[in-house]
Amino acid sequence: MKSKTGGKTKASRQSQAGARLKDLSKLLARARQEVLARVRVLRKEEQDDAVELPADDLDVARSLEDIETDAGLIERYEFQLKAIDAALSRLERGRYGICEKCKEEIPIERLKAVPFAAYCIDCQKTRNERKRPGEGDVDEPSRHVWTPPEELKESVEK
Repeated sequence: MKSKTGGKTKASRQSQAGARLKDLSKLLARARQEVLARVRVLRKEEQDDAVELPADDLDVARSLEDIETDAGLIERYEFQLKAIDAALSRLERGRYGICEKCKEEIPIERLKAVPFAAYCIDCQKTRNERKRPGEGDVDEPSRHVWTPPEELKESVEK
């Protein structure tokens, strides 16, 4: 539907924006479920990798190496989960898909590749080029205390 001036009507733009937000919400929910599933698998592997005593030194060393690898991966996925939760928070506030730095719309292609992206590609490149620790702003996800979701607590108890 076009107006007399040839532009899109306000209702049409709102409809497109609503459809975009719905698609982005699904994208975030899917990414969150994938990360939660991966953390559960890694935690199970971590428990399975623990060697029961008595074992020789080589078995213990391999077990510890596997556990440390799994713990590192779990930490990485939990960081992703924190970033996804921050993106969901931005979605609720109507700020998802908007660059935190330049306030421009983040291209949908970037959000499909990195659903929790808080910055457009140009601003993220600038952030990545910092040469000294301590330069720049505190990341949005780091401004708030994050508590692991109930789904993660359940996976440990099982």
